[in-house]
Amino acid sequence: MKKILLFCLDFLLFVFSGILCASERRGALVLTFDDYGGENWVRADAVFKKYDAHATFFVYGNITPEYADVMKKLQDAGHSLGLHTRDHRDAVPLPENIKNLDEYFIQQVKPQLDACAKYGLKVRSFAYPNSRRSPETDAMLFRYFNFLRSGLGKNSSPVYWKLSDLKDRMLLTGKVIGKYYKTDLDEVKKMLDVAAAEDSMILFTSHNIYSNAPSIHMPTEWLEEILRHARKLNMNIVGIDELESLRKKRQ
Repeated sequence: MKKILLFCLDFLLFVFSGILCASERRGALVLTFDDYGGENWVRADAVFKKYDAHATFFVYGNITPEYADVMKKLQDAGHSLGLHTRDHRDAVPLPENIKNLDEYFIQQVKPQLDACAKYGLKVRSFAYPNSRRSPETDAMLFRYFNFLRSGLGKNSSPVYWKLSDLKDRMLLTGKVIGKYYKTDLDEVKKMLDVAAAEDSMILFTSHNIYSNAPSIHMPTEWLEEILRHARKLNMNIVGIDELESLRKKRQ
């Protein structure tokens, strides 16, 4: 009986979301995922498709043919791609074996950019490992990326950006979701309520995606609950590469 009720609710949500699409969506939810979830990320696309949603995936490590295949599947599904360094090394302070920011770029970022060019992958965003950054690192990386992403502390207030105020180049910050961070889904939903009411963007980040995922990762069940609530609010659920088109619609 419970499964039948859930099916009926999902069907009604699908029908009403189609009706709502005819009206202007308000606010935007940006979900980002770090490191490398491999096929778990690809499998999660079925959940995103169900809610007409896209996300952004920040990949760290050597972009091998296997990695490139996963990234291409995500890109072809409409998601945005970003980079997260080759070795997950902090930009601040610089590691002992790296002398300056130019060398950091050559060691940690350029190999990934070169691999993306080789495999025909579009990347416009970079996520800081462990959210460690400075104005100097921002200036260096904005030479190569439109968007940089960092994180908020556990007790920091959420950040909202008016869609009409989005810029061509931006540093974006957001709350991390996962059981390790003691995420309260009711609080997440309240933040979505505010973003939708104010026609603002809000960003959340996590890591891998799979059922009952522990620690720093996103349980599929949580992902679906978040997407369902955002769709109920008729929000845009987009990857970072889609922010520019949202801004233009408000101009």
